[in-house]
Amino acid sequence: MSEPERSSTSAPEVAGRRSHDNLLDSYSDSDISQFTEKPHSFFSIPKGYRTPQWLEHSYHQARQYITLPNPTKLIKNVFCFLIPSYLASHTNLEFKKYKPGSTEWLDGLRGIAAFFVFVYHHVVAYTGEEHDYAWDPQRHPHWIHLPILRLFYSGTPMVKIFFVISGFALTYKPVKLMRKPGSQGSLMKTLASSAFRRYLRLFLPCAAVFLMVHCLRAWGAFDWFEVRHLGDPKILPGDIERYPLKSSDGFWGQMGVMVAEFWLFVVGNPILGQKYDFDTDKHLWTIPVEYVQSMALFLLVVVLAHLRRGFRVYIAIPSCYLFWVYYQKYDYPLFLCGYFCAEIHAAMHDTPTSTPLPISHQEGTEKEARRFKDTAKTIIFSFTFFIGLWLLSFPTRDGDNTWGYKTLCQIMNPNGYFTKRVAYHSFGAFILVWSLLYLPRIQACLTLPLFQYLGRISFSLYLIHGSVIRTLGHRLVLEGWGGFEEDAYGKRMAVIVVVFLLAVFPVVMWIADLFWRGVEAPCTLFVRWGEGLVISKEEGVDEQVKTV
Repeated sequence: MSEPERSSTSAPEVAGRRSHDNLLDSYSDSDISQFTEKPHSFFSIPKGYRTPQWLEHSYHQARQYITLPNPTKLIKNVFCFLIPSYLASHTNLEFKKYKPGSTEWLDGLRGIAAFFVFVYHHVVAYTGEEHDYAWDPQRHPHWIHLPILRLFYSGTPMVKIFFVISGFALTYKPVKLMRKPGSQGSLMKTLASSAFRRYLRLFLPCAAVFLMVHCLRAWGAFDWFEVRHLGDPKILPGDIERYPLKSSDGFWGQMGVMVAEFWLFVVGNPILGQKYDFDTDKHLWTIPVEYVQSMALFLLVVVLAHLRRGFRVYIAIPSCYLFWVYYQKYDYPLFLCGYFCAEIHAAMHDTPTSTPLPISHQEGTEKEARRFKDTAKTIIFSFTFFIGLWLLSFPTRDGDNTWGYKTLCQIMNPNGYFTKRVAYHSFGAFILVWSLLYLPRIQACLTLPLFQYLGRISFSLYLIHGSVIRTLGHRLVLEGWGGFEEDAYGKRMAVIVVVFLLAVFPVVMWIADLFWRGVEAPCTLFVRWGEGLVISKEEGVDEQVKTV
């Protein structure tokens, strides 16, 4: 999923470190000086030959790039890069401590949601429909089916949370600017920069995923399972994802298949509205949705930016939300919910939280009243928080025959079950994020280093986990199941858990960390650099636009 882009001050921020640090040990000043002060005679300019200054400058720059690095240092840096950032001594992962009014807790929430999506895609291939049902004492008595607990292996409601977080993150900086007098120019620049960078920010890392999947396809990484699946279509009881078409023309033929599919993914589906089945990686279906709804959200922000806050927040946004919900279009309303939460959050922390009483000797009474108000607010929004979790636990199947959810289904009786499930997951995602605005203790928990780290790698984790599950995961689980009968449910479940903990989980986290540092972060820096090349430089404007 997408995550908010972090701004930098003077130097580009490299993944995992602050802008004044380097990710890996690069050439020192002495290394560079020995390349420039003692050039090889083959590259030296003949004496007496006068060259233009620009040509000589370009020549010296090119010579530095042509000179080969120290092989020992290159090998050392490669090995250092392969060490996960949370284990390596050469990286310095810095995490901010929780402060009231900060938005780092959104990263933690996104990281948890991405991890649960990963768990869901591992489980869903091996369990069939059994885990789609809600808890019922007669039919489905397993404790793992209980509301809230089932969220640990539910991926669909987590995607709804992604969309709310995206709406929040994309509009938070514009909302802050709307509240400042005379900031219309900065606001329009911020929105223009966000819209300009959004496409490449989402789709460039996906290009690396397409290349990886099709290379694996060409090299036969999926063949072991595919042969067995053709011989036994029920080899796995759960959801078996399709693979991309394998070219008979070898590696370069497979690259042609990749280019054709990638064109449908980045142009045909999100821009031209063409159908694409996401054979390369089924999980990437959210990326075009994310882009299209982001553009619609930017347009709405532009339309509402000059309006009064009261009309904008309490009339315009709810009206748009109700319009799309009435027509059962739930993706865009989730982004609107994030926009609404950004407005509320900005107002909460731009205005004083309390007004002192006029009489000084009533300070004790004031403290008691404030404490009572804060306690009541915490209780109310804690209850609201659990309501959101309960709605997010709406079962994939048979909710219309399950206590509690049966009533919700009757409210939307004319609609199909799929529409009901999407609707209540969407309502739950909004209620969850909205309630967190008023629960600073939970916000503080979401800013713990573990959750912040998951938030930083969440997009990379989302992009690459499917390929590992479809190769390493399927093979190990089927090998482990070979010694048990089909009715040995407990033993087979134990194999699924052991394979996840000892193989799939560590490999996915390692590759996600590499992808974050080696692909996602450089793509973000590249997009910033590219925007800097073509951005309009106006006289008298010194402020560099930085988007969230």
